[in-house]
Amino acid sequence: MYRTFARWTMGVIAALGATVSAAQAPPAGGLPPWRFQMTREQVMAFTDYGPYKSFSNGDLETYAGLFNGHRQNVQFFFRDGKLARIGIYLYEGQDAKAGAKVWGEAYAALKANFGAMELPNVQVEPGTDKDLPPEAVGVAGGVNVTTTGKDQMAPLKQPSDKLVFASFRSALVRGETFYYVVVYYDPPHS
Repeated sequence: MYRTFARWTMGVIAALGATVSAAQAPPAGGLPPWRFQMTREQVMAFTDYGPYKSFSNGDLETYAGLFNGHRQNVQFFFRDGKLARIGIYLYEGQDAKAGAKVWGEAYAALKANFGAMELPNVQVEPGTDKDLPPEAVGVAGGVNVTTTGKDQMAPLKQPSDKLVFASFRSALVRGETFYYVVVYYDPPHS
């Protein structure tokens, strides 16, 4: 009986130790259900979010990824066969005003999910940045992107499982100007 009790006790202690170790392990990061370090096959295994398109360099995209409760174009960038960056493409088009509106919406979503945002290209009175309406951020971003070609923002306090930043940029494609609003998730720096 003592041996049975001892084995049971050691089993319970081992199980508790494994649970504590798992709880203390750093999170894998990413955009659920996808996690950094996944292979292409593991990313595409989530068929509810497909179909997936493959780029010539091996990166992937789907138009059925979820961000802020909405289906979005999500792109997966691989390095050495492992998922190294996730891009959530919220806007791709030629209308700077439409891009600016989406930029303001991205600000609101990121602020709701991650807290106060750093807006390096927006100058405001000290202490008033906490109350910036998304529409004002959108207008300022639209001005910045049409004059300099780019605007960015990031949470002041980054989550522990990923680095988050967003970019609103313009690019010439076959002589035409296109605008892009993208939220990026990168693995945290060690």
